[in-house]
Amino acid sequence: MSDLPSDLLRVDGLGRRYGDLAALDGVDLRVAPGDRLGLIGPNGAGKSTLLNLIAGSLRPTAGRIRFDGRDVTRLGPARRARLGVGRTHQHPAVWSSLPALDNVLVAGRRPWGRLRAGGRERARELLAEVGLAGVERTAAGALSHGQRRQLELAMALAGEPRLLLLDEPAAGLAPPEVELLASLLAALPRTVAILLVEHHLDLVYGFADRITVLHSGRHVHTGTVPETRSSPEVAAAYAGVAP
Repeated sequence: MSDLPSDLLRVDGLGRRYGDLAALDGVDLRVAPGDRLGLIGPNGAGKSTLLNLIAGSLRPTAGRIRFDGRDVTRLGPARRARLGVGRTHQHPAVWSSLPALDNVLVAGRRPWGRLRAGGRERARELLAEVGLAGVERTAAGALSHGQRRQLELAMALAGEPRLLLLDEPAAGLAPPEVELLASLLAALPRTVAILLVEHHLDLVYGFADRITVLHSGRHVHTGTVPETRSSPEVAAAYAGVAP
């Protein structure tokens, strides 16, 4: 891949091994400012591993990660968050005993958060933006699974990330909730780039500008939605054929 000066995120030759097992092997990735990149692949492809490496919760055994021109390969998740990398998780990471509003406030007041003056009003705005107006005082643990996913999205946005990593946000959602999620993601501003890891392919195809496909820890394809749908390499990956 070419070295574009406009890259917000650049991943080169990234690898992660566990003994003899290569969970990720020599993966390159580019995300431009405001980009909408879908990351798909069959189970065990290495998608969550790649996301955790980008977020800093895992350390690579090979390769390099650059964010906004800075080498962040050895930085931990808190340092990366301060630079503008936000994320959600496969299982919503909320404080169950705190009201929804306080979850957003706490997320925005972490060392890397930016909810300062007017923080409470901004937190209310974020809850409204993700479809949670009216539940500000409801404990997060009393919310439905889908609502906790919406809350975690508001919490991630409270840090005003420039890159948002979404790890299977549609997992466990009913079809109407997936439709709501799709509309919420479509409404997010292009001031934040989004890397979406998801098994719900219709959601990815409706959201992404480009799609990267992994199989067995390796990159097999990056292209537009039509290119991805028609790619024989992608079809082979989902059929379980080695790249």
